[in-house]
Amino acid sequence: MCDQRISYKINEVLYIIKHLFEEKSNVILHTHTLNLIDLALYIRSKVDCKIITHLHCIPWKGLYNRNPEHFNRLYKLAYVHPSSETDLELVLTDWERRSYTLADRLICVARCGADFICKGVVGALPPTDIIPNGMDDFYEKRTVSRKKDKLIRLVYVGALSPGKGLPFILEALRGVKQRGYDNIQLQIAGSGHPRFVDSLASQYCDLDVRFLGLLPFDKLKEVYQNSDIGVIASLQEQASYVALEMSMFGLAVITTAVDGLDEMFTDGVTALKVGVTFSAEDGLKVDVKMLEDKLIELIEDKKKRHRLGYNARQMYLEKLTLEQMTERTVSIYRQLIR
Repeated sequence: MCDQRISYKINEVLYIIKHLFEEKSNVILHTHTLNLIDLALYIRSKVDCKIITHLHCIPWKGLYNRNPEHFNRLYKLAYVHPSSETDLELVLTDWERRSYTLADRLICVARCGADFICKGVVGALPPTDIIPNGMDDFYEKRTVSRKKDKLIRLVYVGALSPGKGLPFILEALRGVKQRGYDNIQLQIAGSGHPRFVDSLASQYCDLDVRFLGLLPFDKLKEVYQNSDIGVIASLQEQASYVALEMSMFGLAVITTAVDGLDEMFTDGVTALKVGVTFSAEDGLKVDVKMLEDKLIELIEDKKKRHRLGYNARQMYLEKLTLEQMTERTVSIYRQLIR
């Protein structure tokens, strides 16, 4: 009965959108969420078209927020004691597997995503391309003169959730303050569960922390332009738009050395990298002491901040613009319809 309802819904959707395919040729269905694969496959059974699966996030790594015990078990299998059985564990659902195996082409935003699919799926796979995210250039020079302002402004942008690592940033910031650096302000742009946000605000009320909430991009631009250091403490990330934005605005970035973040940045050149630790008792954590040290390194060295920010912006211009992403994607479209 459930299958009948799903089939009816798919037929209903196909009826509503059928005008998109009538008298069309060279049709490509470019899916950006894996749970659309069955609709795409159904359309392909009725219409001459090609399917692209675009992998933006590795699904099992999202378990960090929802089911940390399961995440830690899979992390151990994948990274601590790699096993031949890993391929059966890391692909969470049948429709996820279909997304990888039944598409005509795969696009991943980072090499680690392609490696995950290659190692995690047994059998033949379609051709795979790596295309990092890109975006338009919104860079503007700093709008406020701060010659007499000795305050060091840090910025965190993103979801306020455990997997993004904000508690580790706050803990490191407290350690920095205890080591005698009290001219630091952390601005937090993003939203999260009210209880989680309130607990952070209460637990770290001794720090100069500004919870800005979810900002429109025009306001977020101002925050980027008037910050000194961008801090990313994610425990899993592919082609982070926050990392891209911070690089575009020429911020000195401190980032965790995980997944696509580790691929995007070169330590000491375009960012300072912080390691992570893993144990059976505590699971995956950011190395807070290392994060403290990196923060102090940039607080003390203005020239290094400027050099990292300049190099990060050059990296953006060379590799991460919207035009580059678009050109590479259109090239794949052309290959598919040849």
